[in-house]
Amino acid sequence: MTNSKEAGGGEPVMRRRACVSQRRRDGLLRFAKDKTSQSGEDGIIERIFTLLPPPPDGRPYWCVDVGAWDGRHLSNTFSLLVPDDDSHNDNKKDEMAQSSQQQVWRGVLIEADVERFQELSSLHSRLGNICLNVSVSGANESPHSLVHILSQVNNSKDACLPRELDFLCIDIDGSDYWVMEGVLGSSKFRPRVICVEFNPTMPDDLIYIPARNDTIRHGASLSALVELAEKYDYTLVETTLYNAFFVETTLHRDHLRDEVPDTSIEALHEPTMGTSLYQLYDGTIKLWGCKRMLWHRIPMDEKKMQLISAEERQFPFAPAEQDTFDKSMAIDLSPFYDSTLSGSSEREKCTQGLWSQLQRDGFAYVRGLPIHQELALDALGLTNDFLQSADESVRRSCLTKDRARRGYSPMNTENFASLVGDKGPNDLVRKFRVGPEGAAGSSALWQPNIWPSPDDWEQALLFRDIVQTFYNVMADAAQVVVKAICDALLSHDPNLVTSLRPLTENDALSHTSILTLLGYQIGTRHRGKNKGPLVAPHTDVGVVTILLFDQGDCATLQRSDDRGGWVDVDLPKSVPADPIFVVNVADCLASLTGGKLPSTLHRVATRPGTTPRNCCALFVGLDPTQILEVDGESMTYEEWRKLRIARAQNVLRGDNIA
Repeated sequence: MTNSKEAGGGEPVMRRRACVSQRRRDGLLRFAKDKTSQSGEDGIIERIFTLLPPPPDGRPYWCVDVGAWDGRHLSNTFSLLVPDDDSHNDNKKDEMAQSSQQQVWRGVLIEADVERFQELSSLHSRLGNICLNVSVSGANESPHSLVHILSQVNNSKDACLPRELDFLCIDIDGSDYWVMEGVLGSSKFRPRVICVEFNPTMPDDLIYIPARNDTIRHGASLSALVELAEKYDYTLVETTLYNAFFVETTLHRDHLRDEVPDTSIEALHEPTMGTSLYQLYDGTIKLWGCKRMLWHRIPMDEKKMQLISAEERQFPFAPAEQDTFDKSMAIDLSPFYDSTLSGSSEREKCTQGLWSQLQRDGFAYVRGLPIHQELALDALGLTNDFLQSADESVRRSCLTKDRARRGYSPMNTENFASLVGDKGPNDLVRKFRVGPEGAAGSSALWQPNIWPSPDDWEQALLFRDIVQTFYNVMADAAQVVVKAICDALLSHDPNLVTSLRPLTENDALSHTSILTLLGYQIGTRHRGKNKGPLVAPHTDVGVVTILLFDQGDCATLQRSDDRGGWVDVDLPKSVPADPIFVVNVADCLASLTGGKLPSTLHRVATRPGTTPRNCCALFVGLDPTQILEVDGESMTYEEWRKLRIARAQNVLRGDNIA
């Protein structure tokens, strides 16, 4: 039964299915138990040598332990060489020790670490075992190859190692494969039983042989070791989590066939620590299985494994997404650029369309502005490059004391909710603001722009050129947009002529307009208990706001409706040849019209998409000294603005407000 919460929702469903295992557990694995070993090796070794015939001529059993550590910790030879140790059992010897006492073992134990070797020697020298402090090499010609080291032991007369070593254990976390290859390829020694470590994260269908280099510590795959063993007539008889056991093929045939009838990897091993990588159709890389590094214990981060950016992750053969935006809703303002059409029906059609949309919603769609598609796309693209892709240090090089009017404003540092006197959460959006180039004066609305340096960012000069050009053409277009809105207002209420005069009779609009670049991305408010708007409900302070945004799908602009709900403010999925802009009425225009055009609450809400969203918003303002008539009172635009913001400061005092 499928959980409805898991399937059919906005998130993908991932579960682990119980697979039919081919792993046999009726062989040597039945005898797995630990005295000092890690994963049952002690019991498996005991069982193997119970089944195999003893050494010839009554000689002792011989084992070689390469990477013996301190001789006790996770040791596979301790129970063979120290059978009478009572540190684990003060009162009686366990079953394993009793069995081991029937066999006399001697060993050569090799450890490279100096401190561990001292402990190893302290334990084994008194027992007559040979302890060597040397780093074993996987290079056959090296004086530190295992064959050379064991030959030197024989030459020293400290021991007489038989050619048929009974047990070889290799665990050196690196050149294990090549040490084993060196022994098997030599005619000097032939172990009857081999225990060797493999890399448990590698799949069974992977033959991975590490480079023959003692400084490289990769580990070999189980399949690579099986391939090597079979080349020299050895057969896999069991595995544990990290170790594989091999026995001479003739010994398996004569003594272990009944115990281990199926010697295939599938029967004797089941990967439990593998990490699978798979791809989604859009190019997303995903992980499955073990998601933590084997020895470093660091979680694997899927985000750092992506080969293409979130914006590029799209299925290349998907049918074009249907654009549901009705372009006929966009009011064509091109007649306002033709002086011969003054008073024409074409302009009348424009003004009526603007009035209808703005009076109803406080928002309208416009097109026909002299802003080329290429410039619009460049502005949005560089907004993405600066706010989404550039290093944070590049953005922070553009911090200013008054970031509400110029420069960079990081995430979670501003609060648009305060504009309506509300205690909403801070805005989860990056912002960058520019005004008229070279502006300077006594008003806080007049100050120089700040730009990233070419020394910090290779796109700095292009960014400045495109953004400044876009600002200039948008500021010019704002003159026409506001004129068209004023014509619409005056056609319905000629008595507004006095209050609207500052907007119709001079170029006051060109002085303090601020272009704000905004970058939204997936964050904490997209999910869980913190889910909520990226920008809280607010109204804008200036005259109007003119917006252009890209097709990013992780966020959307919403306006309030007359029922207290929220309505998406959509745009085409891509910037058309004749770019379409959103215009919304801001507080100053609403005040000048006595509320005939509303300044509508709006917010930026999260969406379940993965692509960041970018926006270019021109907040149209006036000359700070421009005289306004508001509610029968005369005041400058700067005075009106300060009064407007002061009302909000009853909630949040001292915040930077855009």
